[in-house]
Amino acid sequence: MKESLAVPVDPSTHPANAWAERMQQIAAFGSHECRSKDTVHSAICTITGTPDQLVLNLACTAKSEDHVSELMQYVNDTLLPQMENSLGIQFEVRNLQFAVAGKENLALPSEPLDAALHPQQDWLEQPFIAPSLTPTGGLDFGRGGTPSDLSIA
Repeated sequence: MKESLAVPVDPSTHPANAWAERMQQIAAFGSHECRSKDTVHSAICTITGTPDQLVLNLACTAKSEDHVSELMQYVNDTLLPQMENSLGIQFEVRNLQFAVAGKENLALPSEPLDAALHPQQDWLEQPFIAPSLTPTGGLDFGRGGTPSDLSIA
């Protein structure tokens, strides 16, 4: 009896899967390296394409506008060359996006509206009631509030 020498192929060792996994690891490295900077609010990196045409997408958000140029220099001069060296291939396309994180709680606490300046109208409570025209030419929504002029002057 002859024994079979064939070895089943494990999909995890397939070259295409190994390449995709390697790209994912390097992209995760790029995201982690950006996020590890104290001046960085958030970062995400992806690598797509084939070895012939690698596409890098990196979005990095700085904590303040003062740190953006420093962050751009770090990414271009240090991080991307490290990533290319790890892959052994240069990126064909580099989609780099830098932004500044927004301020939290910019909105002021809401205050109640002055009823005289902003009369409440029925259409807010009953939006399907048809308004009627008043003798002044405005719309009357039934509460006796001041007529509204909806024309564009």
